[in-house]
Amino acid sequence: MLKKDLSKNSPIEFCKEIIHPGETLSLALPLPEVFSCAPLYMPIKVIHGKKAGPCLLITAAIHGDELNGSEIINRLMALRGLKKLKGTLIAVPVLNVYGLINRSRYLPGGEDLDTCFPGLESGNHGARLAHIFTEEVFGKADFCLDLQTGFINYANLPQLYIDLHKQASRDSAVAFNAPVISHSSPKAGSLGQLAQEKGIPFLRYEAGEAMRFDSHSITTGLRGIINLMRHLEMLPDKRFSKKSPLKSFFTQKNIWVRAPVSGMSYSRLSLGQHIKKGERLCVINDPFGAAESVNVMSPEEGVIIGKNNLPLVYEGEELYKLAIFSKMQHAAYHLEDWQEKSSAHFDTPDNE
Repeated sequence: MLKKDLSKNSPIEFCKEIIHPGETLSLALPLPEVFSCAPLYMPIKVIHGKKAGPCLLITAAIHGDELNGSEIINRLMALRGLKKLKGTLIAVPVLNVYGLINRSRYLPGGEDLDTCFPGLESGNHGARLAHIFTEEVFGKADFCLDLQTGFINYANLPQLYIDLHKQASRDSAVAFNAPVISHSSPKAGSLGQLAQEKGIPFLRYEAGEAMRFDSHSITTGLRGIINLMRHLEMLPDKRFSKKSPLKSFFTQKNIWVRAPVSGMSYSRLSLGQHIKKGERLCVINDPFGAAESVNVMSPEEGVIIGKNNLPLVYEGEELYKLAIFSKMQHAAYHLEDWQEKSSAHFDTPDNE
């Protein structure tokens, strides 16, 4: 009697389609219609490896104006090395199709899709979309990675947000190897909270800003996914590869520095730059010249991981996001030259 080969993958049913081991499919999941009666479909790409392994779900553009993640997924799916995949890769390059079409962060009625999970079949537009995704896609996943950016005009240094109390997420975040790793408790109705309720490890990668491509953010994200898939044993380790000297740093906390007055903000500081306590972050001038300039000083020593790129700011508006590290000088040294050095250590399965 022949013994069953447990290393071989089995066919799976996905969105009413049977996918056999070794197959790659592009699917279109029907979404709730809008008043124009034009049908909307969520694009889904599935690679079902010949050998058994975990199912990794990667999502992007949960807010429709976040483009870096969609580009990361498109570049990932073009890699020849995915032919060696173990398990299943499910990639959703645009989760919020309506937002993408309208160059908006939101769904009809101003809903934030990342507050609608797990959704409701008879709920509002966002709840129905979230329900379809939860039932048809999310239930297949063993691990989830969500790709996001900053808001429009707010740029982020590439960083991961995880629940540091979850060891599986922590280990995976270290393997991903983004410049900064921060703790984040999932907010109500978010994809992260859904993952927590289902017991699925979850990472959120944020890099760049909305409606803009950023090559560093895209390269770091793509490299991180390859690292993650190797960590999950979905891809073979690269033999004789030179390990990157650049390591992630865990933040103790993150703080936003806000504008004390309204006006025009002037600054030459950049993402990844080390700032000492009491150092000037920017100068805010009255655009009409009727008031004195105001210097905005850093309340703590830290590294800039988020930045408002708009010159015109209102009182109370976020200006800079600072990450505070336990080993500040060591972290600052690495983060400032991360972008310069990281490209020299980018190995993908295409190079094997």
